[in-house]
Amino acid sequence: MNQRPIKNYNPILRPDKIRLNKRVYMFLFFLSISIILWLLIKLRYEYVSTITYKVNISELPDNKVVVEPDSLSATVRVRALGYNLLRYKLFKYYKPLVASAEGYVSINGMSYILLSRQLERFSSQLGADLTLLAVSPDTLYFQLSEVVQKRVTVKPDLKIAYAKQFMQAGSYIVTPAKVKVKGPASVIDTLNFIYTQPLVLENISDNIDVVLPIKPVKGISFQPSEVRVAIPVEKFTEAKVEVPVTCINIPFGYDVLLSPKAVTVTCNVAVSKYFALKPHHFNIICDYNDLIIEPSGKAIVKLIKYPDFIGRIQMEPRKVDFVIVKSKQ
Repeated sequence: MNQRPIKNYNPILRPDKIRLNKRVYMFLFFLSISIILWLLIKLRYEYVSTITYKVNISELPDNKVVVEPDSLSATVRVRALGYNLLRYKLFKYYKPLVASAEGYVSINGMSYILLSRQLERFSSQLGADLTLLAVSPDTLYFQLSEVVQKRVTVKPDLKIAYAKQFMQAGSYIVTPAKVKVKGPASVIDTLNFIYTQPLVLENISDNIDVVLPIKPVKGISFQPSEVRVAIPVEKFTEAKVEVPVTCINIPFGYDVLLSPKAVTVTCNVAVSKYFALKPHHFNIICDYNDLIIEPSGKAIVKLIKYPDFIGRIQMEPRKVDFVIVKSKQ
């Protein structure tokens, strides 16, 4: 019995299907060309459209500044060739409009200028590609504040991971520690410190000395605009120190007996400071006010002072026995 081999084939590759696919591709190709040509022809005509710009206020008195200047905007109605409008709409690379504050009026804490009187000024800023027809709003309202200045502390924004067996060996040093800030009184009065731009470092095994720019704050200028940050880095070793516990807030006529009288502090310390580490660098306390409401007879000890060249601090024990007695008069 003769068996004819079964032919496997893809029906999409059949000759009639291939001819159909070619027709579809040719149709889509010429359709795309037609659309492009139609767009090019249409874009050669002039159209009227609107564009929204941010507005910067210039020519203000030296002792005045605009509060929240980024919130000011105006919409201009313009006439231009289609491809110029398309470029503006798609890429939005236009600069803010600069409006003059000359002749501004202040009423009840708000100030305003008439944008409709500055059309010629705006036309020169828009350039030859756009013809200015109108601007909205006609009146631009804004709030002014007295310009004040003061010096504030700079805090570096640090995210640092140290190499194995290395640590920060002391406090960081910021130079200058304070910078002059200048801006609206409503903002400056609430500003107690400022941050630098973040510094992210990993696997650090050497001293750090970098210049960091100040993190921007809207409407505020800085002098200087950057600071130098130095951080000492050293190898560390483990140290143990016996530190006495002090009880605070003991009323007159009473005394507190603690057992043990000292706790062991275990910490990592920079190698160069190992022999300098002494008990007086620490202050460990318990509070009488906590003891009188503690039914267990054990006082929780708290570390409230330690040097800046140590890390990973542990105390043992964390609780000590106590007895409250009347002191001998």
